[in-house]
Amino acid sequence: MPTPLVSIIVTSYNHDAFLEEALDSVFNQTWKNIEVIIVDDASTDRSVDIIKKYQRKYNCKTILRATNYYSQKNKIGDKPIIEAMNMASGKYIAVVDSDDLIVRTKIAHQVNILEKNPHCVMCYSAIEVIMPDGSRFPYSNIFLDGDVFHHLLVSGNLSLYIGSLIRREAYLKIERSDPELVQEDWDMFLKLSRQGHFISSRRLVAYYRRHDNNTWYRKDNSKLMYQNRMMILNQWKHEDAWVDAMNSRWKQYAHPDHTLIKEDIDELLLKQPTDPLLHFQGFIVAIHHKDVSKAQYHIVQAIIYCDSRLEILPQLYFAALKSITDKKIRSMLLTSLKTRLPEHYQQISEKFPQDPQQ
Repeated sequence: MPTPLVSIIVTSYNHDAFLEEALDSVFNQTWKNIEVIIVDDASTDRSVDIIKKYQRKYNCKTILRATNYYSQKNKIGDKPIIEAMNMASGKYIAVVDSDDLIVRTKIAHQVNILEKNPHCVMCYSAIEVIMPDGSRFPYSNIFLDGDVFHHLLVSGNLSLYIGSLIRREAYLKIERSDPELVQEDWDMFLKLSRQGHFISSRRLVAYYRRHDNNTWYRKDNSKLMYQNRMMILNQWKHEDAWVDAMNSRWKQYAHPDHTLIKEDIDELLLKQPTDPLLHFQGFIVAIHHKDVSKAQYHIVQAIIYCDSRLEILPQLYFAALKSITDKKIRSMLLTSLKTRLPEHYQQISEKFPQDPQQ
């Protein structure tokens, strides 16, 4: 069997407590034909000293950034992970975050699978999540092969970088992500799934640590998560699967446990004033606070900007007509309803016979 070169990218930022264990898991791989590229995004702890120690020992490539990429107001250049991936020369690319680790046979196992399946652009395997108290559980029990685009868009990630191996040829063909985007793996996996099939294995290959410093598990992550999800989803608005994906997100954020707080909604609307789901959440919050004028404003804006393909739109019209008493606005809403959703017009309008348009 051929022994293709594998580029392993290690992304580092302020994880000195875990970094050595992560690097040891990389350099102890049974697959020896590897190049290791460590990129540090201006860590303020001991990470850079640790990286320099490993660089001297293994003569690996390093990128030591002087300025943290994500702290820049105006992002300049590639993201750290993309900068490192662009340096890769291997047939395959693996990514290890500095607070995670991979098992010794991870690379060998996944190379073997991809070498036998040249039509596949990515292999992913089982990941175990390590909690702060030391407990562990599977990241996912879903393993799909073939065309996984619909599942990825509607249901979210099947894996993480740490559990995956990417064919570099496919990576080079995809468009780079928005500079503001943080959820890099989901975005990349979606784009890779449009280049070819995925293949999975249930063998455990990696450990993912969950702690307060993880991007997605900080206490202030709700606004960031929403912003990133919508940024990714709206790239695929031309796809039929986008409708299913957005129907799912509307159901999620309409639930009181997931609705954003008023301050986050207001801040996000300054950047995304035409986001109907944000306006709908603004409507929910305004109703809760008995702010009638705000509620009316947000529900009307939600209707204006909601895509007609989404199953929520008839419910938005109903909610607006139920909460708005102004006859002129109600008349405009009914006219809009008749034009955009004629199949729903009679059923909804019959519930509001007091309106002059009935």
